[in-house]
Amino acid sequence: MIQANRPRPGRLRSSVSARVAVPLLVVLLSMAGFVVTTRAVDDERANTARRTAEVQALEIRGQLERARAFAIGLGNALVGEAAPTARRFAALQGSAATTVGLTTAMWVERVPNRTRRAYERRIGAPITRPPGRRVAAPAATYLPATIATGVALRRGADMAGVTALAATLQDPTSIFAGTATPLASLGGQRGFFVVQGAQFGHGPGSRGFLVVFVPADWLNVSLNLDPRRSAITLDGRPLTGAPATAPAAGRSFDALTRHWRVDVAREPPTALQVTLPWLAVAWPPATALIVYLLGRGMLRRRRAERHVDDIFDLSLDLLCVAGLDGYFKRVNPAFEHTLGYDTAELLSRPFGDFVHPDDRAPTAEMLASLREGRDVSSFENRYIRVDGAVRWLQWNMRTMPETGLMYAAARDVTENRILSREQAALRRVATLVARGDDPRALFAGVALEVGHLLGADATRLLRYKEDESAFVVGSYGAADAEIGVGSEGSLDRGRLWRRVAQRGGTARSAATVAVPIMVSGRVWGAIVSVWKQYDRAGGDTEVRMAEFTELVATAVANAESGAELAASPADRDGGRRSAPAPRARPARRRPAAPRAHGAGAEAAAQGAGRRARDGRRASRQALANAQRGMNEMRELARGIHPRILSSEGLKPALATLARCCPVPVTVEMQTDARLPENVEVTAYYVASEALTNVAKHAQASAVRMAVDVDDTCVAVTIRDDGTGGADPRRGSGLVGLRDRVAALGGALTVDSEPGAGTVLTARIPMAAPPAARADD
Repeated sequence: MIQANRPRPGRLRSSVSARVAVPLLVVLLSMAGFVVTTRAVDDERANTARRTAEVQALEIRGQLERARAFAIGLGNALVGEAAPTARRFAALQGSAATTVGLTTAMWVERVPNRTRRAYERRIGAPITRPPGRRVAAPAATYLPATIATGVALRRGADMAGVTALAATLQDPTSIFAGTATPLASLGGQRGFFVVQGAQFGHGPGSRGFLVVFVPADWLNVSLNLDPRRSAITLDGRPLTGAPATAPAAGRSFDALTRHWRVDVAREPPTALQVTLPWLAVAWPPATALIVYLLGRGMLRRRRAERHVDDIFDLSLDLLCVAGLDGYFKRVNPAFEHTLGYDTAELLSRPFGDFVHPDDRAPTAEMLASLREGRDVSSFENRYIRVDGAVRWLQWNMRTMPETGLMYAAARDVTENRILSREQAALRRVATLVARGDDPRALFAGVALEVGHLLGADATRLLRYKEDESAFVVGSYGAADAEIGVGSEGSLDRGRLWRRVAQRGGTARSAATVAVPIMVSGRVWGAIVSVWKQYDRAGGDTEVRMAEFTELVATAVANAESGAELAASPADRDGGRRSAPAPRARPARRRPAAPRAHGAGAEAAAQGAGRRARDGRRASRQALANAQRGMNEMRELARGIHPRILSSEGLKPALATLARCCPVPVTVEMQTDARLPENVEVTAYYVASEALTNVAKHAQASAVRMAVDVDDTCVAVTIRDDGTGGADPRRGSGLVGLRDRVAALGGALTVDSEPGAGTVLTARIPMAAPPAARADD
């Protein structure tokens, strides 16, 4: 009997086990591939969210720094103004706001309750509670917005009701250059304020706070952020954005003295991310794994390259990859915008060819240090634009010696350099003005500073004559410059100097700029600068030159006033006097008279001697008065210029003196009416000298100044709580004050018991005493 071949039970069981195990293994591998692929996609999305949060945090921090730079730049511009006016504030704020898009700014002052009335009189409006017209209730301190742009606020609106802003301004120790407040609202808009203490010109209202309002959506709009995927918080409070899903990543940072955080939602999956898990299920495990690895690697690489390219191309800073051989390998578009060369030319030549000749040696030394493996993290040098202009670049570098490459980022700091040079030049000229040196040295210094600052080939300081001619009083640069005048040459009627002389305004030709020097309302002269290359004269050249003309005008006015004071009283013809003096007439040569005889001769001799003594006495007194006036002029040139006294009166001038005194001073004066000029000048001088003595000698903690005015006289009383013991007989200062008050028919008394403080009282009559007769 023959039996058929049958599989053995063990083999059958092995085959069945293999058929079951392989599909099961495939299923398990497929499921594992699906799970792994899904998780990888989720990780990739999470990593993308983290990178997005980091990038957005950097962008937001940079944008906040732009807001801070805007506030600081506007504050620096306000310092150079003559007086705080709404028109100049709006002009300066508008010109700066075009680059950052911040249109709401305010000039806020801190007004104690005791000076509320003085402040309201100065601005011509009451302090109110915004946004209505309701007058502010009494308070210890007010924070009125004297000037506001971009927001509907009444002048004098008290910002103390804005809690976040008030809390910051009430604590001066917390205010730095560009300090941000907590979350606040203004005019129905959420946002925050950037504040800093600032000075706006000179005089009343020049000390205060520059406040810039930053709307909540400014960051989203300026950085093109999607508020549905990104949320920004300020000090833990939501500022802007509301993601539809829970944040997948976040990044915190500090800026503007505040704590910030940006949270980013997870990006929706791409088509490839959705497909990859199903591919892992459909394909065999090995194929699915390979596809997953390849797809994931390609995806990550493309995204990384795209992010790098976007940051590289969109950056406002100059980014590049350079070789240690001295050539650029890659540059971003900011290079073309800053230097004017196209990318091909930048890559084809050594970057040392674009460096300023004076900086090529330091640049070569820096490159040699990098080749030797030494670290150079930061570096500054000058580059020459395609049009010949010089740009200062500040570099940050990271080298990779193994690849022979370095990665560098540069920032154009030319404007900061120019501003620093301009301020330094103005300070040097102001020092020359204050010292009152030889005018020739001052004029030569002004020509030199203007020429260096503007990069002009020649600069001349001209003075006009009454016959419509001009001559050079200060010179810099090329001697063959086409200025149009010689050392004593006549003014060419066809040139722009003639237009300056006629119109009193600036004039410009193709490569020449002229700015007038105005002294006492007349055109005294002009500053003229010439460039051989037409495009080297910038659009703001007139404004920058005008700052120097104001200093020259001040020096000329001081010099002319000094010359007037040095003359005899009869020659001054109504000029400002430090104190009245007997009128001395210049001696005239007369024909010889017949010689007298006897008693008549003796009487004539006595009369002649008396007249000679009177003339000498008058001359000595006139000379003393002139010397006193010159001393005052020197004080004014050092910065104690009572210009506010002549323009606004005694009360604002005394308030300015009080603010400048190192000892706290309280000023009480009920009237704002103007007084006779000699009375105001004498009262101001008494107050100034008294406060100087208090600061130097009294060791006082407080001073009270009271000014009482009636129809007959002005009484100025200065009382301090110092050590006392002042004796007018021992000090020339109090003696001089007493003489000055006595010259107007007044009296000065000093009550100064040791340990009980000092009380100085000056009573100045409204009408000057009759002039002394010549024979008295």
